[in-house]
Amino acid sequence: MISSLQTVAAPSLPLRQQEGFRSITEPLNGLTTPERVRDVVENPDHVVRNLQITQSYHEFTLAFDEFLGHRDGAWCMFATWVSKQVGYFIRNEEVPKPLRQFLGLDVQPGRLSLSPLRRLLLNKPLLRYIRFTVEDVSHYLGEGNRLVYANLGTWFANFLMFLRSHQGPDPMKLDAFLNQLSKDPVNGEEIARAFTHFYHAVYETNPQIKAERMFMTNMLIGLHEQVRLQGPLDNTFQAPIRRALDDPQRHLIPLPLPGLLRRAGATLPKRLASPLIERLEQVLQRVVTACLLTIATPTERLDADQDMPPLPNGEMYPEALKRLTLSEAHDLVEELDYTPHTTRGSGARDWRQLGDRMNYVVDLFRSRQQERILLQAPFSPVQTDAIRAGRLPAGPL
Repeated sequence: MISSLQTVAAPSLPLRQQEGFRSITEPLNGLTTPERVRDVVENPDHVVRNLQITQSYHEFTLAFDEFLGHRDGAWCMFATWVSKQVGYFIRNEEVPKPLRQFLGLDVQPGRLSLSPLRRLLLNKPLLRYIRFTVEDVSHYLGEGNRLVYANLGTWFANFLMFLRSHQGPDPMKLDAFLNQLSKDPVNGEEIARAFTHFYHAVYETNPQIKAERMFMTNMLIGLHEQVRLQGPLDNTFQAPIRRALDDPQRHLIPLPLPGLLRRAGATLPKRLASPLIERLEQVLQRVVTACLLTIATPTERLDADQDMPPLPNGEMYPEALKRLTLSEAHDLVEELDYTPHTTRGSGARDWRQLGDRMNYVVDLFRSRQQERILLQAPFSPVQTDAIRAGRLPAGPL
């Protein structure tokens, strides 16, 4: 396969700035070099780090778009908007409204049948632990965001440098790059395949094959990403309130009291609230699921528990991806998509399951790969400057 690159002419790569989009040239203090990626990963401020990851994905999207001919988007184009969505929860400073309603704080009379004493004892202690739980979920989502970026951001930066190092296809240089890639223990076989297809796509002159190679690239990187996210997702969904209640550092009465009183203080919220904890966790899981299963792009809101909606022209997929001619692309879709070659049945039933996530993600990539609006900047120019400098910008994000 690599040898076939020798007969492919390298396309010209003119810089182009489209109306509504930023210049693709490397910006001052941009976030696409290996050094800047490392700085972002090591940023201890999880809120600003998420914003930098989102901006970095966007800058990678624009840089790769130059090499791909301004038609097919890379995985980081989708990652920009997913990372931005995760940021809404990471920055959450209030107890989610559904949980407050469930506790009777913003609820109509009669919603909960709690005695005045039990309500007095439950409201503040449970809100305290729900607050801990929201902080934990924010941490797990932020850690997942960082975990994936630490790996893929590094290799996107290396790949971008690699593409800029030569003007035409070079199988020997590709082999050297893939050898370096394989030395990273985090990378599986799918990542080597992904960057191989990515490289071929850059120098492919047939628009149909180029689109299919990028679809293969995006599916393989998406699979790698979702496998990496399984641990943080499990932590997010598994008994979050009970974990907070069992944490000795968060017990309601941390004072040096006699053992009996200290144990009572540690178990009081749990004993009083035991009939409600499971239901509260279900509500919290629905809140988190709604966050994770929603992707707000510049023009639409995609809900992953619903089937992928049609494109603005009414079609399920762009013309180049309606019929797959590459056997690898066809076979991978058959493997990952519960209902191959249609968006019907693409909605995820259980986001905790890798198979359900990939069933949705495959149709997301296939249907929106050529949606140019996804290249729009996620932040204003002033906000972008602050984010690159490591500051929390003003204004709505």
